[in-house]
Amino acid sequence: MLPYFAQPTLHLGPLTIHAFGVLVAMAVLAAAWIARRRARRAGLDLSRLESLLSWVLAGGFIGGHVLDELLYEPARVLADPLSLLRIWDGLGSFGGFAGAVLGALLFAWKRGFDGQAWPYLDAVAYSFPFGWILGRLGCTVAYDHPGTPTKLFFGQEFSDGVVRHNLGLEEAALTLVLAAVFYRLGRTPRAEGYFVGMLALLYAPVRFLLDTLRVADARYLGATPAQFGAVLLAMAGLAVLAHAHARTPRPA
Repeated sequence: MLPYFAQPTLHLGPLTIHAFGVLVAMAVLAAAWIARRRARRAGLDLSRLESLLSWVLAGGFIGGHVLDELLYEPARVLADPLSLLRIWDGLGSFGGFAGAVLGALLFAWKRGFDGQAWPYLDAVAYSFPFGWILGRLGCTVAYDHPGTPTKLFFGQEFSDGVVRHNLGLEEAALTLVLAAVFYRLGRTPRAEGYFVGMLALLYAPVRFLLDTLRVADARYLGATPAQFGAVLLAMAGLAVLAHAHARTPRPA
């Protein structure tokens, strides 16, 4: 059993720096570095990748907050509509995914990829699990995703004194496995769109199953918003992989 501990913070005058924020910033930097490295090896235009990353990150943070508020805290939005503008106050992963996808589509519409979007999107998708480990470690130290009670050795005491699943920790551990799989897969040339599809298809069931253990999330028809999102994500992953397979040149 892991003991309960309060999230580490650093006070610099009126500014309070939380461990969660530090780890999320590290996650963004790590994922961006890996995406650039992979793009450089593939001979892609790094300035174009940088622009794509900016749109994806902006969309991810805005979408992560807005959808989190609308789907998980509708009463707060009704009482204080301006809460939708405070993007630093609460983030949801599937809202972030939706916002990131929208950001990528807006960038493609604004700047255009001339039909060459997939290698850039693959570079970003490949980097995601490596950064997500750090992001979920931020959730771990914040302990903002408590699960059902457990007697497993990796359970952690929550602030209520009950030993529970720390779902941030468990997702970080599973994402570590996903990153190892991506590293192995990335050593072999793949069809364009392969990592976009694989990311969606492999992450979706992990999140769907972990959400069955959540205790504080809103539910609609018995499922969390993220579980509905996971189903859509898996379907999208299959469609992208089918598209990648169809685009793969066949030997004569």
